[in-house]
Amino acid sequence: MASVSLPDLPKGKELEEYISAFFQSGGNYIERNIIERELEEVLELDIIATDYSLSPPEIKLLEVKSGDWGFSDLFKVRGWMDYLNISKGVFVASKEKSNVDFFQKKAKGLNIDLVLIPNLSKSKETLSEHISNRNIEDVDISIWRFSYWIERNLLKHLKHKKKSHPDRKCFKALEDYYFEVNSGIFFEENIVLKLVKLYSTFQKFPRISAKCGNELIGNAFDDEYDALPKELYNDTYYNCSYNDVQISTFIEHRARLAIFKNAIDYKLYRDTGIESKTENIKILGNVSLMDLPLSFKEGLDTISKHKHFDKYPIFWQWFMWIFGGFILKDYEEKEYELLSQKTGISVAEILNALDSYQILFPRDDGWFMDLSQTSNIKMMKMFPVPFMGVGANYRRLLYTKSGKFKDLKLTGMHTLDDLIKWNNLTVKVLQNDK
Repeated sequence: MASVSLPDLPKGKELEEYISAFFQSGGNYIERNIIERELEEVLELDIIATDYSLSPPEIKLLEVKSGDWGFSDLFKVRGWMDYLNISKGVFVASKEKSNVDFFQKKAKGLNIDLVLIPNLSKSKETLSEHISNRNIEDVDISIWRFSYWIERNLLKHLKHKKKSHPDRKCFKALEDYYFEVNSGIFFEENIVLKLVKLYSTFQKFPRISAKCGNELIGNAFDDEYDALPKELYNDTYYNCSYNDVQISTFIEHRARLAIFKNAIDYKLYRDTGIESKTENIKILGNVSLMDLPLSFKEGLDTISKHKHFDKYPIFWQWFMWIFGGFILKDYEEKEYELLSQKTGISVAEILNALDSYQILFPRDDGWFMDLSQTSNIKMMKMFPVPFMGVGANYRRLLYTKSGKFKDLKLTGMHTLDDLIKWNNLTVKVLQNDK
């Protein structure tokens, strides 16, 4: 069975991911690697953390530095905060300064928490005072780092494919789609316009996995397709191949998650009566959701009546990128308890949370499929297999003392085989640095 390890001493992007994992494990919704394309040389945001345990949600800008740093870095963060209308910042550095008290005092005057972690073994102790939920598990930090690593390598692979196949439209479309969803629309201050633009971008790239899949077998990208070609679907989900559908399905779900998160933000801020610029949120009375489909608006009204709808952005980040978009039915009760612990949603409301994706993004045959005839697993459809491998490893670490797949108590002829296949693809993606 294939395996891979995290770096012992994370630096650069890996250090950013390491710090991000603490805030994510502590209950924050995390957005990362956000680039202002017009200002690419001067504005690249490491981490935006949103704390939904507060009402309205609290937003923090996090900057992570693994090398030398000084006052110019603190002032740069302050400038970003002003530009984005974010009142709180955190500057995390791994290199100490002799006059650290002086620097921390000056940083505090800029409303920036200066956090120094020269010894990464003390990260949890040092960072916990800056995170609302301090019940952070080491296994969560580790798995989030693996999940970020998967994302990083998928995007690097996409960039490589775009350069090596300039004649194919799908790779440029996927790169443009991801940029708009992750970065381009982020800088829109008005939450209503932001939501409308995200949904418009979503509509601009309909069924992009089906379009990409058909182009890969020689069909025209710009034609309309309802589904992946059968042979490519089998290659993706039965053979668990590292093909381009793994990238496109990731980006499709990321796009829906961005819409989901901003729809919840809209409801939360609208309900507080805020009509002015606050914490990077701006709602104008003369802007409405009129341009959004009726089914989406009705779906949003429906889920906003759920008891814990304000935690749904947190829930879906955990369920997709850590749980792998599936429920291991042999551990179903434990699964719901674990999801409750990690997201703040009561066990009794987990099914409502799982239903919310279908309510907001209706799919004729539903978003979940039951593999019970062969595997005792309930899984999301058209979900990227590398993240399913992340979820498989999470269960391996949580549900066995030995940390071995074979010691999971599973039924179903192919349940164990599927988990191992997913794991092996995850390892393959992590080993691929193109």
